[in-house]
Amino acid sequence: MNRLLKQTLWVVGSIVLLTTFHDVARADLQAEVTEGYLLIDQWRFEEAETTTQNLLKKYPNSGDVHFLNARVEFYKGNYEKAWKILETVDDQYHTVKEFKTLVSNTREATSVFVTQESEHFTIHYIDGPDQVLIPYAIEALEKSYQVLGKILGYFPKQKVRVEIYPDRIPFSRISPLTMKDIMTSGTVALCKYNRLMMISPGSLVRGYNWMDTLSHEYVHYLLSSKSYNNAPLWLHEGIAKYLETRWRQDADYMTPIMESILADGLANDYMVALEDMMPSLAKLKNAEDVQLAYAEVATMVDYMVQEKGETILAQLATTLADGTPFEKALEINVGKSLNEFQVDWKKHMASRPLKTIPGLTVLKFRFKNNRAAGEKDSAKEAALREAGNQRAHDLTMLGDILKSRQYIPAAIIEYKKAIEESKMLSPILYNKLAGTYLLQKDYDQSEALLRKSLNYYPQFATTLTHLGELFYMKKDYAAAEEFFQQAMRINPFNPLVHSRLINIYAAQGQTEKKEQQGLLYSYIK
Repeated sequence: MNRLLKQTLWVVGSIVLLTTFHDVARADLQAEVTEGYLLIDQWRFEEAETTTQNLLKKYPNSGDVHFLNARVEFYKGNYEKAWKILETVDDQYHTVKEFKTLVSNTREATSVFVTQESEHFTIHYIDGPDQVLIPYAIEALEKSYQVLGKILGYFPKQKVRVEIYPDRIPFSRISPLTMKDIMTSGTVALCKYNRLMMISPGSLVRGYNWMDTLSHEYVHYLLSSKSYNNAPLWLHEGIAKYLETRWRQDADYMTPIMESILADGLANDYMVALEDMMPSLAKLKNAEDVQLAYAEVATMVDYMVQEKGETILAQLATTLADGTPFEKALEINVGKSLNEFQVDWKKHMASRPLKTIPGLTVLKFRFKNNRAAGEKDSAKEAALREAGNQRAHDLTMLGDILKSRQYIPAAIIEYKKAIEESKMLSPILYNKLAGTYLLQKDYDQSEALLRKSLNYYPQFATTLTHLGELFYMKKDYAAAEEFFQQAMRINPFNPLVHSRLINIYAAQGQTEKKEQQGLLYSYIK
């Protein structure tokens, strides 16, 4: 039972309407209203709505019932209607004030949203540059609907609401996350309140792996619905991380940074305890612990699947929906207590050849100070912060200056020095050097650097863009298109990628693709 539900149940029978005399609180009223809140907490929203409508007929003057009704409407995405109901409810209690604030903030943040629908989703966003996301979002979500629905044995009957927020500020106001949580952990999306919510990749310097992120949050949606919201946090996050790439037919969930951090944690007996992951991974102390926690729980789920097959995931959710406590459900389905399972998981991981990669580091998300600011200025500022140390930073600055003055060989020397001085495998520095080699048309040196960096940071959009540019310059348009499309799925706000793809399609006589790409490009101009 979540914190807000506990607080609400504490005041059931006490909330009054401002405009009418309220019904005397009776035991039967309290029990019936409590049942409505429990249905909401269990993600049984249709049943909660039916219960609430019956209560409104039975107790038309009850503030408790109207407050419950406001919650139902909020979870349905009817923010304006929820607010109008709340205006009739006295807010003498903190719980009521807190919920009113949430509804008010959400109502304000979404007031200018427009909507596009696909077969199983409604996507809400601000009309403008974020329009470029919609075709990609629909692709990821609809594929997730089919692939993940089969794995978890659940297909939502109603269309799933998805909200894309233009930057981190409104996102923090409509979610339990503070700005500090977002900046520290790198959390850019949530599944909560019966919907998926994410920050637009356009508000970050280089975008982010937002399509897998959407699928990750959709896994949470399915688990909450199928298990009646009874799955523990660690299992939720483990299954979501384990399955987040399946929509694109990729079963490899383990990124190099996750593997390296997990290997180091196991070697040094430093783990994030399952209980310390509560109430959210976003609340952990730093981005490194977030990645470690994801690696732990995803490999636990992987181990569980290896032992019992992938059907174990749906079976666990079904058992939990029956109200079975998790540890009992684990014993029923896996045949082990939680403690035994964790001990066996550690033994299993000891047999896996995990690699610790010196210099590999968590790349923190870098937000643009202003969405309207140019990509180049924002990327340059982030690059200097990520050089690794002051000496590498200074050498990078010198390389930048030399390159801007067309002293290309001298710039290459300084970038090489920066890489040698840096204590991290900085994809920024690798890309600066590789990009400078491209200016000299030294394709072999450039490609070697870029592919090495891509092995460490496979979702780094700048590397993908540079590889696309390299093959574009060599007129290998098939390879160029592949890398540019990969970059587009991380950061679709880079004008260069759009223009290059348009040129490729024109050169190949692919008129329809050229027109489609031109339309996407028009959204971000």
